Amino acid sequence: MELKEVLVRERKFRGLSQEELAAKIRVSRQAVSKWETGDALPDLPRLLALADALKVSLDTLCGREAAPLEQQTAPAGSVRARSWPWRGVCILLTVCLLAGGFWVWVHRNDVPAEEAAAEQTTLPETFAATGERFCGAGAGQLTYLFTPSVAGEDYTYQITFTGLDGQAQTFDAPYSGGVCTDTVYLSQAEHYQVTALISDGSGSRAALLARDLHFDETGAEWTPAEQPS
Repeated sequence: MELKEVLVRERKFRGLSQEELAAKIRVSRQAVSKWETGDALPDLPRLLALADALKVSLDTLCGREAAPLEQQTAPAGSVRARSWPWRGVCILLTVCLLAGGFWVWVHRNDVPAEEAAAEQTTLPETFAATGERFCGAGAGQLTYLFTPSVAGEDYTYQITFTGLDGQAQTFDAPYSGGVCTDTVYLSQAEHYQVTALISDGSGSRAALLARDLHFDETGAEWTPAEQPS
């Protein structure tokens, strides 16, 4: 991901306009606009100021992704390892229930082979979602952001939060500028497994985003999908 794309993503995630970001780093709005379109590049002092204003590392801002197994962090704390056996069992059961339920949901409208040719999906065989971010946004409010591997205005995106009791809540995930981001209302007392879904009307795909997500008004903690539970 290029600097211009990361800049747009992080600015939108924090709810900042170009004018507000420009004011934070003492440049003009036009300068921010040119950086986001790729017409110009900020110098090193401006890069450092941008990283500080957006609360990200210089590597992240420049599009250099972190190691796959690195623990992701949230604004109010670090993700803590969970070693309680019963919680691991609950998470495993939740994964199985969600996988089974999703398989049934995907195949509920299966059509005979002779009809399948008329209803071909445009989705690839695999779907992934990366760059997941979660942040508490107030009482019972959670802001999320992720980057789908398959992008396009013809697709619809959703995000599902499944509690330890197996109850799932699914929300539409608005797509803009290469990312899906929104704020949803959830129980702060629950721990969730988070799944992203994509559909083109004739087929759908799912990708695990995070495990053991919990949050409060100031931040969120979770285990990345790539990290073994």
